[in-house]
Amino acid sequence: MTAQELKQLLDACALAGRIVARLPELPKGMRPSHIHVLDAVYEICRSQGECRVSDVSARLNVTTPGITRLIGELEAAGMLEKRESSQDRRVTLLRLTAGGMECVDTYVIQLHSRWAKKLQDVSGGQVREAVQVIKRLWETMPGKRGE
Repeated sequence: MTAQELKQLLDACALAGRIVARLPELPKGMRPSHIHVLDAVYEICRSQGECRVSDVSARLNVTTPGITRLIGELEAAGMLEKRESSQDRRVTLLRLTAGGMECVDTYVIQLHSRWAKKLQDVSGGQVREAVQVIKRLWETMPGKRGE
């Protein structure tokens, strides 16, 4: 990659940030990070049957304390419930409430379904390549811990 191509990539990332900022208005007190956590809980529960706080942290590549704070906010808003695991009381399990599921349905499932129909000309291969490039950009970002 050349320096000019990197500049184009970073410009595209800035545009992506503007896209995310213009998503439909969320319910009062909700932020995009909340929807991201709710979606992660939904997907993890769907695929694994149960969801631990550490599962959400790993999936979203966010520290456990950061996820714990967001989960606390979502629990206070009535969007998710926490409970102890019956096998290990040290493990906290999460599940969506009806309100949390409604948010996932409205702001993820339905929105993404409608939007994806408008992007049928973009192939799965193009999507995988774009995701791979963005992840690689993140991995090589200057100033990350350990550099």
